[in-house]
Amino acid sequence: MDEAIARSGVLVVAIDLTLGGEAPYPASVQDANYGVRWLKSKAAEWKGDAATVGVLGSSSGGHVAQLLGMRPRDPRYNAIPLAGHPGIDASVAYVATRSPISDPYARYQNAERRGRTEMMNKSKTYFNPWETIFEANPQQILERREPVQLAPLLVMQGGLDDNVLPAIQEKFAATYRAAGGEIQCEVFEGCGHIWIENPGPQTDRAHEMVKAFIAQQLRKLRLAA
Repeated sequence: MDEAIARSGVLVVAIDLTLGGEAPYPASVQDANYGVRWLKSKAAEWKGDAATVGVLGSSSGGHVAQLLGMRPRDPRYNAIPLAGHPGIDASVAYVATRSPISDPYARYQNAERRGRTEMMNKSKTYFNPWETIFEANPQQILERREPVQLAPLLVMQGGLDDNVLPAIQEKFAATYRAAGGEIQCEVFEGCGHIWIENPGPQTDRAHEMVKAFIAQQLRKLRLAA
């Protein structure tokens, strides 16, 4: 996905995040928040524009991307200082996701119903203490009507995904839209959770959809400038 976007002429930087087994939430979100601020500080050197930085995340990375977009200035996420650039924040121009964990508790309940012990255990490892599965839940954040930023958001969801059910994404999209956010939620029929690992028409469609979404957001930014 990164390579497909880069070939379209967009500056792409892939950031490694702390994994759930290494440290629980919010470590990965702190990494991503720092990564955005760091990239903004470097953008001009790489012929980029800090005002047009967006994020792309898949599955758990999609969950991180959603939290980053919604809470760019949250002190829990801004914990890693960026030396020499204290004034740069982590706000982003757009968020693109593939199979994001938009409601981690609903996903946990789905795993519980299906007897997927490994997935349940991974959720408990990442959300430790357990109450953070509700605090860091994009769906519930919106339902609680917390003050958030609502960057334009793309969700690409497999129609056969039994890891994150399509109904979860559709509910999230409706809630995001009702909160005033701009969201595009596209279901890829016949696809599971990580269909883009395999070459084919639906993977090509996902690549083109992300590129078109980013291009659309950049056009809007240019017109607003």
